[in-house]
Amino acid sequence: MIQSEVNISVLEKEVKLLLTEEEYLLLERSFDFSSEVVQKNNYYRSAVCAEKRISVRIREVTGKKLLQIKKPVSREDAPAEEGSLMVREEIERELDSVPHIIPAELMKEVCGVEDDALFIGALTTKRMLCYDFENVELALDRNEYLGTVDYELEAEYTGEYPAGLIARIAALGITTDRPAEGKYSRFCRRLAEVSDYGTTS
Repeated sequence: MIQSEVNISVLEKEVKLLLTEEEYLLLERSFDFSSEVVQKNNYYRSAVCAEKRISVRIREVTGKKLLQIKKPVSREDAPAEEGSLMVREEIERELDSVPHIIPAELMKEVCGVEDDALFIGALTTKRMLCYDFENVELALDRNEYLGTVDYELEAEYTGEYPAGLIARIAALGITTDRPAEGKYSRFCRRLAEVSDYGTTS
């Protein structure tokens, strides 16, 4: 299962905006999205990770299978008005397969949580990317999962908060004071709606 024994850990800072279809189409016209990729997120759940608000996925993209575990981080540096800002630690390791169960031993080795993580379903994203802004990767996503479609904009950045970009988005009438909810949380909420799986985090 393990392709690499090296864990890559980064601090992920991004502004995430859930969009209507109309907002999605407006943004597609308003920015120069120079590349496109299709990726599949295979989601996993463990009781311990759910309690700690840790998301677990294996992302299939450009021929790779990447185990990615995200842990929430304090948002003390977030602008007070920006409910759309998410700050998380992301730990990544390349695998050579997509198993039904990620064993507790591997989970402990990668993120310190000794608990099996069970496959619960997948989400497929058509992602368009724009690199016109310094230190920012702007991604416009169309997501399909569990019989539904949703849309979002992600601005992942290093360094300072991208106030200029956010102002340009706001000038289009797309406000950034909406609460942020990640793909994993939305998937789990939808899963609870359409199955007897039960309450998820």
